[in-house]
Amino acid sequence: MSMHIIVPLAGPDFTLADGRIKALIPFQGEPLLKYVLDSRPWASKATRYCFALHDCATARKFSYEYLSSWYPGCSIVYLSTISRGAALSALAAVSLVNEFCQPMIIDLADIYYSSSLDIEYALQSQPDAGGIALVFESTNPQYSYLAIDNNGMVIEAAEKKVISNKASAGTYIFDNCSTFLKAIGHAIDNAPSQTHGNLFYVCPLFNGVLSLGRQVALEPVFDVMDIKLIENLLR
Repeated sequence: MSMHIIVPLAGPDFTLADGRIKALIPFQGEPLLKYVLDSRPWASKATRYCFALHDCATARKFSYEYLSSWYPGCSIVYLSTISRGAALSALAAVSLVNEFCQPMIIDLADIYYSSSLDIEYALQSQPDAGGIALVFESTNPQYSYLAIDNNGMVIEAAEKKVISNKASAGTYIFDNCSTFLKAIGHAIDNAPSQTHGNLFYVCPLFNGVLSLGRQVALEPVFDVMDIKLIENLLR
């Protein structure tokens, strides 16, 4: 099974305060972004990568010198202004998807983890699942969370709100492009409850999946390291 991997990099944290590009910080002997994306269990099966970046000279140079070399054939969409969140940056990248029935992964690439997830098997074994959320245990309010009922079924997703101990690992899988687009529509229609700080985050899109009568499967990950805590990487 082929799949599309969308990586939103259009946020204001793309460049650090000292001018360096966060994605290029050395980590385990490789540039941070490449190390994280290549560590994913589905990396070798991707149809193609699509990156969304804020259009500026630094991003253009980064794309030309690094992304095109790391991921030949990747697509890049440049946003003229900062969007209202990663979900909408990912939406812009969907315009370059050409296989609408294949699984779509939105990877914020800001958390490293270990996983052996087989997306094809997971979706085939749970035909009612419209999405897969990768999670780890935490109660830190900096993360997004998914709540489950007594039967272990996901009933809600929330951003920066501890509604359970199931924290999102920042990678979101939708069974196809249509499910993602319908989830975006749900978020826009219910913006007051589906945004945080007036921004559209990706995790709450799973509420849109649930509104379709679909399920969201949970997949635990291990060896979690939050690379958003950039100061720890610079010591």
